[in-house]
Amino acid sequence: MEIIAAAYTRQGGELCAHLIEELSERGHACKGYIFARYENSRLLPFDDLEPIIGGAFEKRQALILICAMGIAVRKISGFIKSKTTDSPVVVVDETGHFCIPVLSGHLGGANALGRLCAEITGGVPVITTATDLHGRFAPDMFAKSNGLVIADMAAAKRIAADLPEQKRIYMYAEGVSFANRPSDESVIITDDIERARAGGIIISARTVESCGALWLIPRQVTLGIGCRRGTPKEQIASAAAYVLTENGLSFAAVKQICSIDLKKDEKGLVEFAAENGLIFRTFDSAALAAVEGDFCGSEFVRGATGVDNVCERSAVAGSGGALIVRKTVREHVTVAAALSEAELYFD
Repeated sequence: MEIIAAAYTRQGGELCAHLIEELSERGHACKGYIFARYENSRLLPFDDLEPIIGGAFEKRQALILICAMGIAVRKISGFIKSKTTDSPVVVVDETGHFCIPVLSGHLGGANALGRLCAEITGGVPVITTATDLHGRFAPDMFAKSNGLVIADMAAAKRIAADLPEQKRIYMYAEGVSFANRPSDESVIITDDIERARAGGIIISARTVESCGALWLIPRQVTLGIGCRRGTPKEQIASAAAYVLTENGLSFAAVKQICSIDLKKDEKGLVEFAAENGLIFRTFDSAALAAVEGDFCGSEFVRGATGVDNVCERSAVAGSGGALIVRKTVREHVTVAAALSEAELYFD
C-alpha cells in the first residue's frame, strides 16, 4: 500500500515519523509530511495540505492524518466522490491513542490500516462499520480479499445492512470452490440459484440478468487471441466483446489475454490489454503445441506460426483451465476463452 502521512503539530510529527518508519518496515511505500512551522528532518514540510491530499486521492494512496477529526474532515471533504474510488483515510490523534478509519474502511483498506496503526502506537482502533462491530460477513471485504468485481455497490450496501438484522443471505457460486465456510451463520451457501436471486449473492463469470441479488464476478477468464499483423486495437476489442456477449460472459471476468510469441509486440494486442488493465502473455509454438486437448487445427495457421491453432491453445495454456469458448473468427481476429479454477475463502 502507498501511504501518505501528515501531521500538524510537533508532537504529531514525531508520531508521524515513527509510523512511516514502522509501516515501511512492513513493506508499505510511505512518505511523511509536517506543517512547515515545525522542522523535522525525517519529514517533508507543507504549508497547504490540500494539494497533497488531492494527489493522494488521484492516485488512491492511503492517508494517515495526525490531527483533530474536524481538521481531517474539512480537508478531505472536497475530494470525496465514491466508495469504490476514494482513498482510505485514517485519523490518528497526536498521542497515538485513537486510530480512526474515516473513509473507505473496507474496499480501500482503512479499517485494516487503522488496526495496524493502533498496533504500532499501542492505541485503540476505533472501527465504526456495522459488520465489523457485529462480527458479520462484509460483502465488500469478501470481494476485495478474493479479487472479485462488485457489479452493483448498492446491492453490496443493502446486504451489509441486512446482516446485522439477523437476515439470512443465500450465496450461489458457479465455477469456483471454497477453501472454508463462512463463520457468520447468516450466510448460507446454496446450490439453488433462485434462492440467491431473491436478495442474495451470485458469484459467476457469466452474465447475471438484473435481479435482486448482488453479483460478484471472479476474474477467471483468459482470452486467447490471434490476429493479422497490424490489426488495430478497436477491431480486437470489438471481436473480444462480441465473443463474450454471445457466450454470456462478463468482460469484468477477463483477467488476461494470451497469444503466440510472434505477437508479443503486436501493437493492437498490447494496447487493448493495457487500456483494459489486462495481463498480456505469449507462448512459443513449442509450448502451445504441447498443450493437450481437442483444438480446431488449421494447416494454414501451422504454416504461418508453427502450431495448428493459436487462440484456443493459448487460452488453455494461460489459464491452466478448461476451454469454454472455441475458436471464433470475427473481422480477421480469432478469439477463444478458457476458465481457470478459482478457490475463494472467508476471513
